[in-house]
Amino acid sequence: MHVPVVEQISDEPPPYVVLVHGPPGVGKTTLIRCLVDVKEVKGPITLVAGKQRRLTFIEAPQDMTAMIDAAKYADLVLLMIDGDFGFEMETFEFLNLMQVHGFPKVMGVLT
Repeated sequence: MHVPVVEQISDEPPPYVVLVHGPPGVGKTTLIRCLVDVKEVKGPITLVAGKQRRLTFIEAPQDMTAMIDAAKYADLVLLMIDGDFGFEMETFEFLNLMQVHGFPKVMGVLT
């Protein structure tokens, strides 16, 4: 009868997911815009970093269930901290979620 046929299997690895997380107004969108050189950030942005490497930048959502999902799929987290205010409760909540769900690499960015 009809047998499904796979057209092409890719040997490329999945993109490296960089999640930008922080409280509202700390500069997450500005950081992504400066790193990727785009005018507007609407959803995930994937760019080619080499022959075998792609990077996907995602701005982390602010609700709890989406933060749990983000802690599971992120490869690197850029944790944004406001220098005037310091650590906020959302930052500690997200650190706790990452610790429970497979702690990815974390880099702090002080603005």
